[in-house]
Amino acid sequence: MGVLCTGLAVFAGLSDKGVYYTRTQIVFLAPSSTYYPNTLATQSEDIVDTAGVVAKRITGPVAVTKYASADVTLVGIGIRDGWSLAVPDTGGQWGTNFQSQILNLEIVAPDRATVLRRQTTLINRVQQQLSELQREQHVAPINYITLTTAPRSTVIYHVGGSKPRMLGMTALLGVGITAAVIVIAERLGRRRPIRSRR
Repeated sequence: MGVLCTGLAVFAGLSDKGVYYTRTQIVFLAPSSTYYPNTLATQSEDIVDTAGVVAKRITGPVAVTKYASADVTLVGIGIRDGWSLAVPDTGGQWGTNFQSQILNLEIVAPDRATVLRRQTTLINRVQQQLSELQREQHVAPINYITLTTAPRSTVIYHVGGSKPRMLGMTALLGVGITAAVIVIAERLGRRRPIRSRR
């Protein structure tokens, strides 16, 4: 039975083709002016707040799970099909610190085509929500916040585990669990009382 379970686990591991992942920064740019012509260099808390509002309009009111590091990725926490959109929080697990006027867009999917499709859809939604928000607040078009993405061209990574390492660990665990079950069964068998017949 242990050999069968180990074989099934090995088969499942070999049939796993991995996932595709990309991470894009959507940068919110201040309106250009005579005093501040470099929109990339201009930083503003108002723009950071705007980025957060736009993200919430897309993701909804669900609370964002906090981690000890801002570098944690969807793939790193075990998600194999989904996306996230949020202002980077560098405050650690127990605090909040929003300093960057960007949205981190992460996408993970079973294939490249799905990643690209989701990326295009979500970037368009960010642009749409930003435009609607500024119109609602009666912002003059000359003062509109604009967007750019980094990197400009999409970089998609294929993420998959090491097959030899997976096979080795699965075999080791299978042998260990099978041996433990056999030992426990033998001990229970020895402790079973023998009933005398009358």
